[in-house]
Amino acid sequence: MFAVIIVILIIWASMWAFYRFMYPRAPKSMMPKKGDVTTPRQCNFCGNSLAEYRGVLETLQATPSSTDDSDSVIKTNQDLFFCNYEHQADFHAGKTYGADD
Repeated sequence: MFAVIIVILIIWASMWAFYRFMYPRAPKSMMPKKGDVTTPRQCNFCGNSLAEYRGVLETLQATPSSTDDSDSVIKTNQDLFFCNYEHQADFHAGKTYGADD
């Protein structure tokens, strides 16, 4: 019985060390800070889902004029979200996302 307990403890310790080495914790700089928005958003370029604090949020604001109807003002005030600055630049350059790119 003593040997079984020792073997289980050795296996547990070796597996703990293995997972500690293979899957380390992320650096504190990548963790959300107080006030960060952690809700997932979809990238407007590639469609990938990512937490808002990890990506690039671009807010477009248009001044409403008296000739515009409310639907077009709502569409121009839409926020754009991107995974990174490259996706933001490609989106504004008019490129389309391809899985093989």
